[in-house]
Amino acid sequence: MQVDDLPGYSMVRKIPKGGLTDLYVCTDPEGQRVVVRFIREQHKRDRALIHSFRKGLKILKSLDHPNIVKVLAEGSISRSPFMIIEYHECENLREAILHKSDMLNVHSLTLVRELAEALAYVHDHGYLHMDLKPENILIRENASMVLIDFDWSMPHKGTRYQKMRRLPGTPTYLAPETLKDHKIDERSEVFSFGVVMYELLTGHKPFEANSVTEYKRAVVNPNVKAYPLHEHRADISRKLEACIMKCLNKQPEARYPSMALVKRDLDALL
Repeated sequence: MQVDDLPGYSMVRKIPKGGLTDLYVCTDPEGQRVVVRFIREQHKRDRALIHSFRKGLKILKSLDHPNIVKVLAEGSISRSPFMIIEYHECENLREAILHKSDMLNVHSLTLVRELAEALAYVHDHGYLHMDLKPENILIRENASMVLIDFDWSMPHKGTRYQKMRRLPGTPTYLAPETLKDHKIDERSEVFSFGVVMYELLTGHKPFEANSVTEYKRAVVNPNVKAYPLHEHRADISRKLEACIMKCLNKQPEARYPSMALVKRDLDALL
């Protein structure tokens, strides 16, 4: 599939990221900028990938939240599915961290709270995002965020564990029980939220390591604790630090049982 296959859409530029999918900024028939997303040519026969793409699309269509990317249109050409989503001229959180954006310091609590609210909304609608990482969070110029890429998303059952055959998401953002036993529940995503927010607030990962393998060992090791946030950033309030560190507890029972409760504690800090 190519952008030229879509009548009325004109390519502006290719977005040089997207994993196993191609992303293009285009103008739609009304002249508005949108993003066209479809599976790359070399992967179009990958049934598992196509299933994940369609599943993520279906989940996204069921959600309506200001901090979650919106699907504008969808379709299939030569059995290859595509989606057209809203366009945002902005960096993702990974880029903002690398560029040491002032926005992350000035509006850190607002951004942390917005992601907590978006995830609480996703969970309340019966899903887990399952690929929470800085690359999947857009930071808009008005200091608000947009959660994207729901290809790994799946239904969930609160704090009832589900077993995964294949590890979802990115290893360095997964909870200990997921890395070790392939178990997931809402508390697993609370942990992932904690990792991402720790990185937003400090520019560092919560556990020290020299490689992905070493980092995963640190995560599953119950004796290795997350490095205190205030050691990286002295202006972090102790209440915000306590909230993030509770999310990062190695024991699921000691974490927040839901993102709704994380949001409650963050709201109290505003």
